[in-house]
Amino acid sequence: MSIEKEVYFCPNCPRSFDQRASVLKHLNNPRTNCIRWYTRLRELIISQEPEYAHYKAEFEEALGYYQPHYVKQHPDGHEEMDLDHNAASNCGTNDDANAEEEDVEGVEDFRGASATYGKGQSFREWVDADKFAHERTSNPFYPFASKQEWEMASFMLRSGMSMADIDEFLSLQMVREKLAFSFTSAKELRGRAELLPSGPSWKATTISLDNYPTKTPITLYYRDALECIQALLANPLVAQHIELTPKKLYRNGRRYFSEWISSDGAWAMQAALPDGATLLGVMGTSDKTNISVMNGDRVAHPFLVSLANIKSNFLMKASNHAFMMAALLPVPKFICHADIRGLLEKRILHHSLDIVCANLKVAAFEGCLMSTTHGALIKAYTPLVSYIADTPEAADLACVMGKTSHLTMASHKTFGDSFRHPERTGASIISQIQSVNAKADPWDIFRYQAESKKLRLSGVHLPFWRDWSLSTEPSKFLTPEPLHYWHRQFYDHDFVWSRNIIGDAELDFRLSVIQPRIGCRHFKEGATHLKQVGGREHRELQRSIVGIIADAAPREVVHAIRALIDFRYFGQAFEIDEDVMERMHQQLAEFHQYKEHIIKAGGREQDHFYIPKLEFMHSVVPSIRWAGVPMQYTADVTEKAHSTEIKTPARTETNHKNYDPQIVRHLDRAEKMRTFDYVTKLLTSSTDLDLDGNGADEEQAPIINPDTPSLAGESTRQIRNLFHAAKAHSEKYTYLERRMFTTASTAFCLNRNPNLCVPVAEAARLFHLPDLGPALADYVEKTNGFVRRQSGSSIIGGQRHSRAGCSLPFTHLQIWYAIRVQVMSPHRTGQHALPAQTLQAQPPGDPWMYGRYDTVLLSNALDTPWPGKGFRAGLQGHTIAQIRLIFRPMWARAPYLMYAQRFDISASVGREPSSGMYVLKRATRADHSRLGDVVEIEHIRIPAEVIPRFGSQADRRLTPYNSMEISTQFRLNKYSNKELLWILESVSL
Repeated sequence: MSIEKEVYFCPNCPRSFDQRASVLKHLNNPRTNCIRWYTRLRELIISQEPEYAHYKAEFEEALGYYQPHYVKQHPDGHEEMDLDHNAASNCGTNDDANAEEEDVEGVEDFRGASATYGKGQSFREWVDADKFAHERTSNPFYPFASKQEWEMASFMLRSGMSMADIDEFLSLQMVREKLAFSFTSAKELRGRAELLPSGPSWKATTISLDNYPTKTPITLYYRDALECIQALLANPLVAQHIELTPKKLYRNGRRYFSEWISSDGAWAMQAALPDGATLLGVMGTSDKTNISVMNGDRVAHPFLVSLANIKSNFLMKASNHAFMMAALLPVPKFICHADIRGLLEKRILHHSLDIVCANLKVAAFEGCLMSTTHGALIKAYTPLVSYIADTPEAADLACVMGKTSHLTMASHKTFGDSFRHPERTGASIISQIQSVNAKADPWDIFRYQAESKKLRLSGVHLPFWRDWSLSTEPSKFLTPEPLHYWHRQFYDHDFVWSRNIIGDAELDFRLSVIQPRIGCRHFKEGATHLKQVGGREHRELQRSIVGIIADAAPREVVHAIRALIDFRYFGQAFEIDEDVMERMHQQLAEFHQYKEHIIKAGGREQDHFYIPKLEFMHSVVPSIRWAGVPMQYTADVTEKAHSTEIKTPARTETNHKNYDPQIVRHLDRAEKMRTFDYVTKLLTSSTDLDLDGNGADEEQAPIINPDTPSLAGESTRQIRNLFHAAKAHSEKYTYLERRMFTTASTAFCLNRNPNLCVPVAEAARLFHLPDLGPALADYVEKTNGFVRRQSGSSIIGGQRHSRAGCSLPFTHLQIWYAIRVQVMSPHRTGQHALPAQTLQAQPPGDPWMYGRYDTVLLSNALDTPWPGKGFRAGLQGHTIAQIRLIFRPMWARAPYLMYAQRFDISASVGREPSSGMYVLKRATRADHSRLGDVVEIEHIRIPAEVIPRFGSQADRRLTPYNSMEISTQFRLNKYSNKELLWILESVSL
């Protein structure tokens, strides 16, 4: 159905658009000032302040409430908005951006969700309600004497110093006389910390099972999980990173999925709630971790909760502490027959979660009034939408026995099937448990366990999720977990298959001779001998494995492993549409098509693929639709919490005898300090985060990032945004030469002082570039308009017009050995800068006898939109090149340049079907010399890794320092960077 042409206006500026979706994209664009207007409107919708009526009238006058009236219903059930795909051609553009409305995006908010019900308690009011608030009117750092004393106290408490060490430090004469702290001992210092404002309180309860004694009493240390959710909701750090209204996202009329709030599950749950209700999606995670292998083999089992409404880029930063510790689940040691110990432990697990989450269940059923940071009162419902767990614990939570899928009806001998088995529903599990209950008493353990095994159940008779409203489907809330399900699966299976097929020695050699890149792990001794391997090593090996085994393994094996790698890379995208999900289906089908060749080649010792995590892959796409993209559910943050919240305090804050209560006291004290540190910094600075929701004038407020570590009491290093830095630097230091500059998609940063300043001839000699002079002369002629490049041709190449010894308008070059390049992610809504990468262009030296030069992807035209629609059809308009020299002529207003040598796609191979990579060779001139040219640095779009094409047997002359010079053929390694792969494969573009 077509939409009648109309004109819509921005309610804040005079710009006009030809469709509502374009207006909303404009209002959400971080590059415009109108985003402030739209953000204010959304805040007023929550707070219902009088000013809301004025904003509402302006919004309705401009374009009416946004609601897509034309919706296509597809046979598979998903909806697609029928929008006009033409961009607003009459719109102006920003100076530093491509056409803003290039892709039409739309947002459909759930109407009637997240109403407010009067005034609750704001964060500021919570601080003022503390019993020592009156003391802090004159001294914000009470119970400490001053800011300096609090900083020192905070340092000592966080440093891991023992009580004896602190006492010894405080007893030093200089400390007593010069510093004169108001506390004189470690005990008094910790006592002061206990007076700080407190969050959810810790409790302890004893659990016992009649007739089944344990070595020590079973004690559950926990906090009310609902109070933890309230604390997160009221946290000012979270306030600007949380969404309370479910929505559907569209790009060019096609639905795509991102955060949980944009999923079908969030929409369906909101539809099941009363009008005005606020849906707070609860996330839980737990995992056992060893804390004392050498002293009693003690194990801790932390349980953390968070909100799925929090945006993943904030949620996944461990320094933000967006996951709150809600319990230390007991790990009992029963004194009974070994056959039933596991069953009893699982029952304790479910019973403990029942206790911790009791009030969350009540709120999920009947709602609960809760306060936001600004004090708006909402009626919240708290279903469980995600529980992050590894494979064994997921089976325990779903109440199924080992070697049984917790997601589908598949079991051990059907894990290798190429199709998804019927979903294992919560109703079917409850029905099976009831049938077992009818045959055996739950406390006749041996008989009950025997009857349960017949149905592949674990023997738990009261699942913790049985009475959790909207949360009785383990197959939905047990979301895919990339760290264990994908990265660990790769190392346990794909990597082992590769080792078995090409051999450890060959695999290690190939890994070791790949040219190192700054910021990436280089396995200089190979990887097969590694003893301690974690998530980072898993990821780094995935970058190289396809290029490593190509040519050495049968093509069908490369097909199969490449298909699994593609599946994992696609699944890690932050925005996934129907096209990407269909391609994930195809990649999984491709693996199953070729998997038998892995066995034939000797990769897998068994003659089957009964691998649980392989079966779980069939459930990833359904989970994306129901719960959003998998990357928001990775266990990376919680794995780090094991170290910072459990292992470190167990080592430094306990007497190594009774861990749990001492760890709990440490966690409570650390949380108090984080909160107090943040509040004091906030109250004693000019920063205004509008904690009371009074809507202070945004133009007058200083610019601040509310999740900066300095405010949160952390020292975690943040990603430096070179785009912002370049703009600020040019505005502040107008008299200095530029060393930082940007295009719409890429930012560049050079050191202030060059490494060399030498004549052109000397630069040509140092870097072994005999045609540098003629290349510079050709560049000067091009810039003067005397030579024109043929339209559509590579920016590097063409006939050399100048000859050696030609004159130049300059004599010397400033030369840099490195440049930092930062790319703006095209795969995340809004401006999201990726970590900067350092690119090298160093002359020959020890041990780099040929020099060290990195490769990049260049755009042949500066005005070409990046990345456009990606490169599934080829690299038209772009060039792969190796940077050989980074320089600037000592010439008036000279730009920053580079001499780069081109790679061409091999005409005989092109893009390999098996590896999915482009096969490259060095471009040469008629005299067989390498083809290079001088181009502006701004043509760089993204760093790209090129690795040797090793063949069936790698050349033993290769080293990390010469592999790029000796090799004659190469592969463009699309797996070196997830963003590069998504661009080359046109993922969600």
